Amino acid sequence: MRKGVFVLCCAAAAFFAGCGSGSSNVVDGIYELTGIENPYNTSGVMLQGFSWESHTSSSWWNVIKNNAEEIKSEFEYVWFPPCSDSNSEQGYLPRELYDFDAKYGTEKQLKSAITAISPAKAIADVVINHRCGTTSWGDFTEPSFGTEKGVNYKAICSDDEGFKNEPAYMGKVPASMRGAEDTGESYAAGRDLDHTNSDVQNGIIVFLGKLKDLGFCGWRYDFVKGYAGKYVGMYNKETGPVFSVGEYWPTAGYSYLNPNDWGNDIKNWVAETASDGGQYSCAFDFALKGAINTVFGNKSTNVANSHYNLLADESNLMISNPKAAVTFVDNHDTGSTQKHWYTDPADVGAAYVLILTHPGTPCVAWQHYFGEVSDSVCDEKVPGTTQTLHDHIKYLIDLRKTLGITNTSARETLSKTSSLYAAKITGSAGEAVVSLGNTTYSCPDGFSPAYSGTGWCIYVKDKAE
Repeated sequence: MRKGVFVLCCAAAAFFAGCGSGSSNVVDGIYELTGIENPYNTSGVMLQGFSWESHTSSSWWNVIKNNAEEIKSEFEYVWFPPCSDSNSEQGYLPRELYDFDAKYGTEKQLKSAITAISPAKAIADVVINHRCGTTSWGDFTEPSFGTEKGVNYKAICSDDEGFKNEPAYMGKVPASMRGAEDTGESYAAGRDLDHTNSDVQNGIIVFLGKLKDLGFCGWRYDFVKGYAGKYVGMYNKETGPVFSVGEYWPTAGYSYLNPNDWGNDIKNWVAETASDGGQYSCAFDFALKGAINTVFGNKSTNVANSHYNLLADESNLMISNPKAAVTFVDNHDTGSTQKHWYTDPADVGAAYVLILTHPGTPCVAWQHYFGEVSDSVCDEKVPGTTQTLHDHIKYLIDLRKTLGITNTSARETLSKTSSLYAAKITGSAGEAVVSLGNTTYSCPDGFSPAYSGTGWCIYVKDKAE
């Protein structure tokens, strides 16, 4: 076949027809890590349906709606930004949870966008580690969580900064009217919620129910290291999402010399979500993100790539527990206009070759597929191909569907040296061998090159005569 061209010969995998009524209808066996049933079997790809500056649009919900035809033809899930009233434009400092007229548009526009993308499923960004007060630091409304300004702050963790730094109200409240100690890391920009408090738990469950009423059917939990993972499991059990993923970004910097520091933290969090009878959650594979940035470089262009063996390391959820892995190249924090920890732009295309051909649930960044509000990175050519980044990603998604690759597909490592990673992935409708590296990889017997670029190649199994 001609380089860069692959003729699709199988029908694309169909999306699920709707959100369903809960996890019990989609159980598929035993989840290896925790020993509980796995409700999140998926063959599809997630789209992060926003970037950091999306709120600057007159109505971001209308932008999603205007792109609905392409979205629902390629993606199974669409992760929406936080949709509640917030102290921050991006929505990550929620104030009144039940007010859905936000910076991204009105509640009516939100419902219309969710309807337009169907049968793709809307995943809500759920920010429940912390909240901001309505008129002061900790006076909550919509819902109140039982707080009463100047009197009762039991919904707020007793070690929250507000009890020291906001003396007018919170600082005067006795210890008996404060919550329990935080079950996770603190977050100074908002009041840390006491998830041991039944008023908080019940209010969050009602909030998730209201999100379901809007059309959401899954959750992306923000900053989950801020509270014990078992509460995510409890909220999942009570609300039955079709998909759940937590953002557990380990605190210390990633080290390629000891990738298990991150890998174990993330795996432990996933396991904790299933404790106490809870329904487990997937997690973003930040360990793999660390490996990707080490291999391909970050915050620079055309760095010398190395350490390809990290892509096969067991610290990555994609390798050790792909059912639980949501893989990604960049998101609104690591990339977009924030650019905190972005993958070398010259190798973004290669990184997508990895995640879109491998097990796990890949998540595509909006800016890479549709472009930023003020940037057209999606129109740039992928090195070594004639494809734009948008067309490259679309091609890989279609290939994934054609081969029947899912989050549980078998993967076999064929090479894991510092200069070359190669693996065979077996889907329900075909097989592929993927090589990434600085050294030449010989096409395996029975396979033919299907698509290639600088530093990577995809081979597909020859059809039987």
